[in-house]
Amino acid sequence: MKTVRVIASILYYISKAGALLFLTTGFYAAIVVLLFYYGSFSWLPIEVNQGYFTIYFPGTRTPFLLGDYSISYLFTYLFTIIFYGFFLWILGGVFHAFKQPRLFTKKGVSQLSRFYIINLVVPVLFLLLVVFFRDETSDLIRIMFLHLVIGVFAFFMAAIFKQGLVLQEEQDLIF
Repeated sequence: MKTVRVIASILYYISKAGALLFLTTGFYAAIVVLLFYYGSFSWLPIEVNQGYFTIYFPGTRTPFLLGDYSISYLFTYLFTIIFYGFFLWILGGVFHAFKQPRLFTKKGVSQLSRFYIINLVVPVLFLLLVVFFRDETSDLIRIMFLHLVIGVFAFFMAAIFKQGLVLQEEQDLIF
């Protein structure tokens, strides 16, 4: 179990750092786009030319994010970035459960339950939004299928953790 805890600890910190990076990027881009859309602020780090946008790194003219400047594209683009930020944050919680001295805990079961619910529900809702806003769904269907597989696997793990928690509480097992 020591190897599992070490790997889980490393992956915990990587996923939390990735989550912060994605969430910061998503909220930064959303704020810049919303301020640009609803105001005419010349100081904003965004440029729109011929239907394309370029968002620059803060305080520089170095391109950071590029894409089509349309409501449907911006919505799905920002939603995806922010979703994966939350996905990585919750995944970090799953890794946190595996690095604890006591493997089966209520918090661990809760983390796994959140993780499988997000993987089973959000991709389907996102697919419905994309079908409403855009025509391109082939790649999204593949990604949604992968999230569904991850969700089912996490569901099985949550069920195992629930049973392990019950047995651990009955026998006070510590791993």
